[in-house]
Amino acid sequence: MSNNDLIFSDDAWLSRRGGKRLEYVGNPLKDDLSRDAVRRFVRKKGALLAMWSYDCDCNEKGPWYHYVCDTVGYNIDKIKSKNGRYYVRRSLKNCTIHPIDYVWLADNGYEVYINAASRYRNFEPKSQEQFRKNMLIWSGVTGREALGVFIEQKLAAYALLAICGHSVQIRMSHFDPAYSNLFPMYALYYTIAYYYLNEREYKEVDNGARPLLHETDIGDFLLRLGWRKKYCRLGLYLVWPVRVISWVARVLRKVCKLLLPSRHYARLESLLLAQDIAKATRKH
Repeated sequence: MSNNDLIFSDDAWLSRRGGKRLEYVGNPLKDDLSRDAVRRFVRKKGALLAMWSYDCDCNEKGPWYHYVCDTVGYNIDKIKSKNGRYYVRRSLKNCTIHPIDYVWLADNGYEVYINAASRYRNFEPKSQEQFRKNMLIWSGVTGREALGVFIEQKLAAYALLAICGHSVQIRMSHFDPAYSNLFPMYALYYTIAYYYLNEREYKEVDNGARPLLHETDIGDFLLRLGWRKKYCRLGLYLVWPVRVISWVARVLRKVCKLLLPSRHYARLESLLLAQDIAKATRKH
């Protein structure tokens, strides 16, 4: 199989928004992708847009980056933040963390998921049936793993992981806000980094790129735990109707804000932001 075949294999892309948005999650890309190749792939998949990061760790600070942990010998003592070390220790004292099965999550994870969704604006949670279906599908995918945080034998948080070469990608994580005073996410993210970097000897744990849509403080949280920003460039391809819509929306931005429901306007804003970032990070 050629490198191009690997890049445009189904396993290398996440499908979101009912298959209308494609996100590359394969091995890190040094060079930008051919727009013709992306166009053919998007047409084949029936999508409207595709996004990918390239020139990762380019050492050129900019608006596009992934949050990663790749500290050799990562442990609590290597976390520079005093608050970070304190909350990790407190969380580990109150929580139990261990691998969980996707089939088990299908029947036991929805409560955490739906409670976590209540914290997000402009977020459309999946139905319990769709959540269960996704978990069962992922249970049969090679390289898919998951960790759960338990408090008195009750699931309080979990993360869905994917092994990709020398990297472990955190595809999704949620915690039940009912347990926020016990800080389960500190135990979860610390354990993921410690376990996969030290015991499994992967080179990095990647939490994905900065968010475009949801308001979140995950970046500050990860930096406190000793993670870092890995600066990249953003590649973006839009089918021509979406390019036209985005151009009109940019001109009539204030009108769109007045007329569109907040959820749809937030999506529009995330699209315009992605265009701005792709332009700002493009190699000249």
